[in-house]
Amino acid sequence: MSSHPQLALRSALFSRLAADAVLTGLIGAGRIFDAPPRGQAFPFLVLETLGARPLLNLPEEGFVHELRLAALSRKASRDEALAIIQRASVLVIEPDLLLSGHRLVGLQVSEMSSRLLRDGRTFRAELSLRAVTEPDA
Repeated sequence: MSSHPQLALRSALFSRLAADAVLTGLIGAGRIFDAPPRGQAFPFLVLETLGARPLLNLPEEGFVHELRLAALSRKASRDEALAIIQRASVLVIEPDLLLSGHRLVGLQVSEMSSRLLRDGRTFRAELSLRAVTEPDA
Protein backbone atom coordinates (compact mmCIF):
# COMPACT_ATOMS: atom_id res chain seq x y z
CA MET A 1 0.00 0.00 0.00
CA SER A 2 1.37 3.40 -0.94
CA SER A 3 1.53 6.38 1.36
CA HIS A 4 -1.15 9.05 1.40
CA PRO A 5 -0.55 11.53 -1.44
CA GLN A 6 -0.02 14.38 1.05
CA LEU A 7 2.87 12.50 2.65
CA ALA A 8 4.32 11.59 -0.74
CA LEU A 9 4.08 15.20 -1.92
CA ARG A 10 5.61 16.54 1.30
CA SER A 11 8.49 14.08 1.12
CA ALA A 12 9.22 14.88 -2.52
CA LEU A 13 9.14 18.64 -1.87
CA PHE A 14 11.38 18.43 1.19
CA SER A 15 13.86 16.22 -0.68
CA ARG A 16 14.04 18.56 -3.65
CA LEU A 17 14.36 21.71 -1.52
CA ALA A 18 16.97 20.22 0.83
CA ALA A 19 19.10 18.93 -2.06
CA ASP A 20 19.49 22.34 -3.71
CA ALA A 21 22.85 24.00 -3.11
CA VAL A 22 21.55 27.49 -3.98
CA LEU A 23 18.68 27.27 -1.48
CA THR A 24 21.01 25.81 1.17
CA GLY A 25 23.35 28.73 0.52
CA LEU A 26 20.47 31.13 1.20
CA ILE A 27 19.08 29.54 4.38
CA GLY A 28 21.75 27.12 5.61
CA ALA A 29 21.61 23.34 5.90
CA GLY A 30 18.78 21.75 7.85
CA ARG A 31 16.53 24.81 7.86
CA ILE A 32 13.40 23.48 6.17
CA PHE A 33 10.60 22.70 8.63
CA ASP A 34 6.94 21.73 9.01
CA ALA A 35 6.47 24.37 11.71
CA PRO A 36 8.55 27.35 12.81
CA PRO A 37 10.80 25.96 15.54
CA ARG A 38 11.35 27.93 18.74
CA GLY A 39 14.71 29.60 18.94
CA GLN A 40 15.62 28.76 15.35
CA ALA A 41 18.18 31.08 13.80
CA PHE A 42 16.96 33.06 10.80
CA PRO A 43 16.48 32.63 7.88
CA PHE A 44 14.48 29.43 7.40
CA LEU A 45 11.76 27.91 5.24
CA VAL A 46 8.51 26.35 6.49
CA LEU A 47 5.94 24.17 4.72
CA GLU A 48 3.03 25.61 6.68
CA THR A 49 -0.04 24.36 4.90
CA LEU A 50 -0.60 21.12 3.10
CA GLY A 51 -4.27 20.43 2.54
CA ALA A 52 -5.94 17.98 0.18
CA ARG A 53 -9.38 17.20 -1.12
CA PRO A 54 -10.46 14.41 -3.44
CA LEU A 55 -10.42 15.16 -7.13
CA LEU A 56 -13.98 15.01 -8.49
CA ASN A 57 -15.05 13.96 -4.96
CA LEU A 58 -13.52 10.53 -5.63
CA PRO A 59 -10.28 9.82 -3.71
CA GLU A 60 -9.42 6.96 -6.05
CA GLU A 61 -9.23 9.50 -8.91
CA GLY A 62 -6.65 11.66 -7.15
CA PHE A 63 -6.32 14.72 -4.94
CA VAL A 64 -6.11 18.48 -5.27
CA HIS A 65 -3.57 19.90 -2.81
CA GLU A 66 -3.21 23.43 -1.49
CA LEU A 67 0.27 24.22 -0.18
CA ARG A 68 1.90 27.23 1.41
CA LEU A 69 5.62 27.72 1.92
CA ALA A 70 6.90 30.62 4.01
CA ALA A 71 10.40 32.06 4.24
CA LEU A 72 11.24 34.04 7.37
CA SER A 73 14.14 36.46 7.65
CA ARG A 74 15.36 39.13 10.03
CA LYS A 75 17.47 41.06 7.55
CA ALA A 76 16.83 44.81 7.33
CA SER A 77 14.74 44.40 4.18
CA ARG A 78 12.45 41.78 2.65
CA ASP A 79 15.05 40.95 -0.02
CA GLU A 80 16.36 37.83 1.72
CA ALA A 81 12.90 36.37 2.36
CA LEU A 82 11.90 37.05 -1.24
CA ALA A 83 15.10 35.49 -2.62
CA ILE A 84 14.45 32.35 -0.57
CA ILE A 85 10.82 32.01 -1.61
CA GLN A 86 11.69 32.75 -5.25
CA ARG A 87 14.30 29.97 -5.25
CA ALA A 88 11.81 27.59 -3.61
CA SER A 89 9.29 28.50 -6.31
CA VAL A 90 11.74 27.64 -9.08
CA LEU A 91 12.53 24.31 -7.44
CA VAL A 92 9.01 23.12 -6.73
CA ILE A 93 7.66 23.86 -10.20
CA GLU A 94 10.52 22.10 -11.98
CA PRO A 95 9.22 19.07 -13.87
CA ASP A 96 9.69 15.48 -12.79
CA LEU A 97 8.93 15.78 -9.09
CA LEU A 98 8.73 12.10 -8.16
CA LEU A 99 6.17 10.99 -5.58
CA SER A 100 6.18 7.57 -4.00
CA GLY A 101 3.04 5.70 -5.10
CA HIS A 102 1.52 8.75 -6.80
CA ARG A 103 1.98 10.85 -9.88
CA LEU A 104 2.06 14.63 -9.95
CA VAL A 105 -0.35 15.72 -12.69
CA GLY A 106 0.05 19.48 -12.25
CA LEU A 107 1.63 22.06 -10.00
CA GLN A 108 1.18 25.80 -10.27
CA VAL A 109 1.93 28.90 -8.26
CA SER A 110 -1.27 30.55 -6.99
CA GLU A 111 0.27 33.53 -5.22
CA MET A 112 3.52 35.00 -3.94
CA SER A 113 3.62 37.78 -1.34
CA SER A 114 5.74 39.29 1.42
CA ARG A 115 5.15 41.37 4.53
CA LEU A 116 6.72 42.64 7.72
CA LEU A 117 5.38 40.80 10.78
CA ARG A 118 3.99 42.56 13.85
CA ASP A 119 7.28 42.20 15.73
CA GLY A 120 8.62 44.87 13.36
CA ARG A 121 11.79 42.95 12.53
CA THR A 122 10.81 39.71 10.81
CA PHE A 123 10.00 39.60 7.11
CA ARG A 124 7.83 36.80 5.79
CA ALA A 125 7.54 35.82 2.13
CA GLU A 126 4.88 33.29 1.15
CA LEU A 127 4.35 31.02 -1.81
CA SER A 128 0.95 29.42 -2.35
CA LEU A 129 0.70 26.44 -4.67
CA ARG A 130 -1.95 24.16 -6.09
CA ALA A 131 -1.04 20.59 -7.03
CA VAL A 132 -2.98 17.67 -8.46
CA THR A 133 -1.91 14.08 -7.85
CA GLU A 134 -3.19 10.73 -9.07
CA PRO A 135 -2.45 7.23 -7.82
CA ASP A 136 0.26 5.41 -9.74
CA ALA A 137 -1.29 3.02 -12.20
